Amino acid sequence: MNSVIREITSRNVLVLFLTIAAPSVALAAAAPQGYFVDSKQAFARRPASVEKTDGDFTMSIHRDCKDSIGTRLLGIAEATYPPREVLVDFAIEYALEMGSDSAHVPLWWCDGVGVERIPYAVTLSAVEYYARLTENFRRHIFWGVGGTPLRWTDFTYRATITRKANVTVGPESFASVYVADMLLDWRYDDGIFTPVTRAHRIVVLTPAGKVLRVEGDGGADEDVSMSNHRRVGRDRRTR
Repeated sequence: MNSVIREITSRNVLVLFLTIAAPSVALAAAAPQGYFVDSKQAFARRPASVEKTDGDFTMSIHRDCKDSIGTRLLGIAEATYPPREVLVDFAIEYALEMGSDSAHVPLWWCDGVGVERIPYAVTLSAVEYYARLTENFRRHIFWGVGGTPLRWTDFTYRATITRKANVTVGPESFASVYVADMLLDWRYDDGIFTPVTRAHRIVVLTPAGKVLRVEGDGGADEDVSMSNHRRVGRDRRTR
């Protein structure tokens, strides 16, 4: 089946493909409706800090957890995924391209392939995706990852989790909860344009690990300016 969604003319065929390809995940009973937690990702080991600032392809990853409880809860927050059908329907409605790698994985995007992918939600898979792109580019491997030789790329991810006696997130107020704050920034220069994509997510959890609220999904901001190798210009849009 063609991996480009805009080339698929049958909605029924597309939905069937993406539904069959959906991964097996553990549902979080207290998660917002339709959201689910990938239990394998929730407890997977991940680095607290990564710094690779030399060369043209750089990344900086920092997870700030004060204790083992925070580490466990941030893992759950990063493994919380939006409803698959919401992203599929959005891609169909706006004829967006998702790529063949949308099969067999929890979806955190509904638009874009390679370096042009726009995150719908900040998750562990999203962080690993941009980190993997960066690692390949640092090894001068541009084929097979959906990208082309670039001038430079820069990936930044910051995540913190703190205990809150009282907090208001969106329209809701919570007491005695943990709040995970996750910020992802991806930028690159292809010699023509210099896109900067930012996504921000807040997840509210109980100390026991139940997800009470997710805020920020679907609000990624893309700021595109002309490369220094082209004339000055800029285009700003929110996905």
